[in-house]
Amino acid sequence: MRARVVLKPGKDKLLRRGYPWVFANQLHRIEGEPRSGDVVEITAADGTTYGLGFYHEHSQIAVRFLTPDPNAQIDAGFFRRRLERALALRQAAFGDSTHYRLVFSESDGLPGTIIDRYGDVLTWTCLCYGMEQRRELLLDLLEELLRPRAIIERNDHALREKDGLPQRRGVLRGQYGGPVEIVEEGVRFRVDVLEGLKTGFFLDQRLHRPVVARLARGRRVLDVFSADGGFGLMAAAHGAAHVHLLDISETAMERARTNARLNGLDTNRLTFDVANALDRLGELVAQGATYELIVLDPPAFARSKRHLDDARRAYQRINISALRLLPPGGLLATASCSQAVDEATFLKIIHYSARRAGCALRLLYRGTQPPDHPVLEAMPETAYLKFFLFQKLTDETPPVRQ
Repeated sequence: MRARVVLKPGKDKLLRRGYPWVFANQLHRIEGEPRSGDVVEITAADGTTYGLGFYHEHSQIAVRFLTPDPNAQIDAGFFRRRLERALALRQAAFGDSTHYRLVFSESDGLPGTIIDRYGDVLTWTCLCYGMEQRRELLLDLLEELLRPRAIIERNDHALREKDGLPQRRGVLRGQYGGPVEIVEEGVRFRVDVLEGLKTGFFLDQRLHRPVVARLARGRRVLDVFSADGGFGLMAAAHGAAHVHLLDISETAMERARTNARLNGLDTNRLTFDVANALDRLGELVAQGATYELIVLDPPAFARSKRHLDDARRAYQRINISALRLLPPGGLLATASCSQAVDEATFLKIIHYSARRAGCALRLLYRGTQPPDHPVLEAMPETAYLKFFLFQKLTDETPPVRQ
């Protein structure tokens, strides 16, 4: 007989709406003696059964929801069906493309688990103790479904410690002989899934890179936080007059140089600049530099609500500088991947930045996560990416009061 967790009176509202986490402070009592990673039944104070989830006795997230069926068997068949459903969605969305996020944690019914696909190489990232316990079962299923050449562990993430899991990185299955090549919009990229940023490439911006590239023809482009060159090199391949790639990582910049050579791009049209972006943007403003298109795709400045003030200042700083580097008619593509900064807050930051830069903006394009990063409507944590493309209209708008 399964152990059961019983919630305090009135603490099941979020669960009723489909929110898939139960926090430790919501629990009234535990019936039985479950251990971390065990499957438990979730019950409201009035006896209503909500289903099954993974239990963790020491985590702030006490239970991660799995299924509303209290009689379900959480076995190989259960996980196979979840993986097949996730794969079917990606194949429908991207056709013959074989690089995408195959599993996006709770949004795909596989708690705390992220699986990325780069051709015949997969990456495994897991922040959930219960899923980590069943890792070998999941890896077996992945091998059956996709026959990958290698499965790489990218568990070098501090959030694992919240579930008592160590940070690790390495080859879990198969042989990994080095970077994997992918193609987007005819542009080739070598992706180092073992040593690259995140799992090797920013898959979540795949719908936005072509939008920027189409507008880059004939323009001077500044790609800030350029990483391996996704935005900048695609812009160069689509006819940008010159692309200035700016990133603090020398290793990322070397990968960008490799990708430029891979595509036969004219290095006279490219500048590779290793520097702190926040400082360099200010220097470029002081130098009177100008660009016709600027891309800002920074890392998450706010990992949690506690960091919101610092994040707001950082976003303001880079967007004000970028707008000052653009002439009237210039284009700003600006993004935030901080889940703690919602869209309304980010737009307020942009509007404030425009006033500080003494200009007005016209919105040309608004984007969010692609279909392989689906948002669970009841779980705001699964919605994190904001992307806007603005045109600068004038330098005559009155500045904001200090």
